[in-house]
Amino acid sequence: MSRPPKPPPPFPTKPFGLLLVEGGDEQKLCEAVAGASVWSGLVCWKASGRADLPNLAKLATLDPSFGHARSVGVLLDMEDNPVEAQALVQRTLAALNVTMPFVHGTFVPGAAPKVGVFVSPDGQRTGSIDALCKQAVRNPALASCVDALVACAGQPHTTQARGMKGWLDAYLAMQPEPLRLHQALNGSEIFDLNHAAFDPLRAFLQAL
Repeated sequence: MSRPPKPPPPFPTKPFGLLLVEGGDEQKLCEAVAGASVWSGLVCWKASGRADLPNLAKLATLDPSFGHARSVGVLLDMEDNPVEAQALVQRTLAALNVTMPFVHGTFVPGAAPKVGVFVSPDGQRTGSIDALCKQAVRNPALASCVDALVACAGQPHTTQARGMKGWLDAYLAMQPEPLRLHQALNGSEIFDLNHAAFDPLRAFLQAL
């Protein structure tokens, strides 16, 4: 029998920034690139997949301490369908009672709390946080080996997002100790967490 999901952490009764993410990998990446001082002022709720984000957003608004939130940030992956991602963003914003159009990586002016959405990797391309992580790997020789593997396999993935995820999984599997993404983000040995690829996301988190 699987364990029931853990309830999200409670909201403090003082001003805080709320971050809603689609899963554990996104949460771990945000914690890693934000830095301890920024992260300490945030509360992060993770959904059970991107489709659950509107429900999580609505649940947040029903919390008695939601009024202490100075800001709400939402992080989700574009994946392979920009139209679908846009619709999901709109449903999430509606759950937060935001009706103004969203602009990737910025916060809606005049909203209380202010609300912003970051669609990885950059608000335009299909893909996910894996694309950001690929740019920041510390071992270019190993990266070239994985490129050769993908080419040898005949580009087996049917979409760009799946291909990027497969590439990163292969790279992490070839570490001295095979790792999952959330494990690789525990330190700075695998990824350069100060890499420019993370700068837009870092700025978004700092603005929370």
